Amino acid sequence: MKRIEQKVLKFIDEKDLVEKNDKILVALSGGPDSVFLLHFLLKFRKRYAIEVGAVHINHMIRGKSANEDEEFCRKLSVNLNIEFLSVQKDVKSFAKLHKFSIEEAGRVIRYKEFDKALKHIGFKKIATAHNCSDNAETVLLNLIKGTGIKGISGIPPKRGNIIRPILSLKKEEILEYLNNYGISFRIDESNLQTDYERNFLRKEIIPLIKKKLNPDFENAVFHSSEIFSGLSVLLNSQIRGKLKETVKITDEGLKINVSDFDKVDDKLKNYLIKRAVEEHFKTRLTFRDIKNIKSLFEKKSGKSISLADNLTVARERQFVIVSYTDKNVPFKPLSLVEGDAVKINDKTLFILPVVETPKKFSGDKLREYISADKISGNFCLRRWKVGDKFSPLGLKGTKKISDFLNEQKISSSKKKEQLILTNKGQIVWVLGLRLDERFKITNYTKKVIELCLK
Repeated sequence: MKRIEQKVLKFIDEKDLVEKNDKILVALSGGPDSVFLLHFLLKFRKRYAIEVGAVHINHMIRGKSANEDEEFCRKLSVNLNIEFLSVQKDVKSFAKLHKFSIEEAGRVIRYKEFDKALKHIGFKKIATAHNCSDNAETVLLNLIKGTGIKGISGIPPKRGNIIRPILSLKKEEILEYLNNYGISFRIDESNLQTDYERNFLRKEIIPLIKKKLNPDFENAVFHSSEIFSGLSVLLNSQIRGKLKETVKITDEGLKINVSDFDKVDDKLKNYLIKRAVEEHFKTRLTFRDIKNIKSLFEKKSGKSISLADNLTVARERQFVIVSYTDKNVPFKPLSLVEGDAVKINDKTLFILPVVETPKKFSGDKLREYISADKISGNFCLRRWKVGDKFSPLGLKGTKKISDFLNEQKISSSKKKEQLILTNKGQIVWVLGLRLDERFKITNYTKKVIELCLK
């Protein structure tokens, strides 16, 4: 058994997972892996001069069995004389509300509750019991789903304040150790089912790989994932510089400069797109998503595609823009009169009577003065529609709103949202952009109205 202990100690030291005087909270499920981790850290706490506690998350999925797991963890912690916290969370309801799988919902809740637990009792790190077999499942699952080099880099030994001290051990080694010392643990019966993705790999696929191809499959994957992890770090350092040169975050969304993107090495373009979008929007792109985004760089302005998580990617002249799809495109026309003020997103439109006309105009496109002599009845505030025309101030003749917005280099996403103020069917103001020539102030103007957007 010393062989197993030495293997873990060596891994902890190599990865610098535990420091002197650390206060470590073990994520204790009651299963063999977390029970082993708890006993191991307690056995060697003097070696590292650490304090150890435990936290249990009851997912409320398995009814009586889940409650028995929680009670097992409580009693174990009392017997070991360590601090213990337990939390009950309705994972099924959370998954349904957020449209997550049960596994994903459980993962999100666990790490959220771990952070709360650390703050509550003043501990420094969370230790999870991910092992070498878990890592093999993760790499294989990510490889099947096509998540790229980051996915096949496997489970990291350390991420922020989360450490995984037994990542180098196979499941068989953990069970061998526990059985040798007569240490009891709980069995989650859901792990015996094959309806979950991981369980299917664990019970059906990996045993066949070990039997037919490589009996030491987990270790082979573990060593490969460490190599891929190193390559991922190197690749990320290259991408980081390219991101600064190529990508900008604006009110419109994430903007990738087309000409700068063209200068990026073809081998890095896919990674650049993946890293930029996934980091900014916290979403996961498939290979098909990346391929479709990449194709927009070769297409004309105005072309767009839709992604999951309510995202839209559009080609706009010199940029490809990734943004959240506007769910509020429909805009109910509003009837307004002089003296009204109406909220529009983060601004307010004011229609104000003017007592004294300014002698000089600032040129501020968000503040305009119009002749009210030709105004009759109410104003109408609405979105522009195909076929709308107006007479832009300073120009002769009329122009389609669509052409005018194109000339102003308004992006397709913003173009859809553009509002106009009309009176008796005539466009008075393309908000924030241009007045209509017919409503400009002249020497003969008798009444003036101020239009202000602020």
